[in-house]
Amino acid sequence: MKSVLITILIIASVQCFGQFEGKFKSFGNEYQDTVWIVTGKKELGSLFQKQKLDFVLDARQTLISTTTARLGGIRIGIEYRRVHRFGIGIYGLSEGVQMNSLIDLNPNISEAVLSLSYGSLFYERVLFFNRKWEWSATVHLGKRQISGNYRVSPDSAWQSFPVREVKPFELSTTGYYHLTWWCSIGTGFGYRFMRDTPDEVRYIYNAPVAIARIRIKVGKLVKSIWDENAKLEY
Repeated sequence: MKSVLITILIIASVQCFGQFEGKFKSFGNEYQDTVWIVTGKKELGSLFQKQKLDFVLDARQTLISTTTARLGGIRIGIEYRRVHRFGIGIYGLSEGVQMNSLIDLNPNISEAVLSLSYGSLFYERVLFFNRKWEWSATVHLGKRQISGNYRVSPDSAWQSFPVREVKPFELSTTGYYHLTWWCSIGTGFGYRFMRDTPDEVRYIYNAPVAIARIRIKVGKLVKSIWDENAKLEY
């Protein structure tokens, strides 16, 4: 938790510096830039901010073995030149996933609770954007652990699975709709691969993911305090 708070403070400091730097530059020559998207080169206008804070509530609907599960998450990072986003994410199952059996792992198991939690580094590339819509592709490289408990009959005592360190790798694509100048909602899909995971449990956690995101544009909210034109950025 301490490392996460330190990271957030560092990112916030960079964001504040960038906002004030942009404010002072506006008295001189306006910064211009061009980026590539799927429709070709797109010019970024005079309201463009080179770096911004990226804050996302990042939930997933996924499979653990054959059981659907909700994986909650949050990510924070930097948006650079409008199309590059990178930073850290934290994801986890709050209460684990209840399973009736794990026949392929152990046919004697009658009930199990499995969990997954990890932190990740992410990179998101925006492939298309306009004032209302956006499309992007994201890669996550994670590291943490899987754990769980099981019992062989309803009357037997719970036993623990060995805790295993894992390195999730996820590819996904997401479409966003900009609800307001400071908030966007997104939905998408992807697939999670479990690297460096024992063969006997890898199939349980390798799975497709359905994604729901809410992007809060904290940088624009902060900048709008002194600059009304921040609401016109996209």
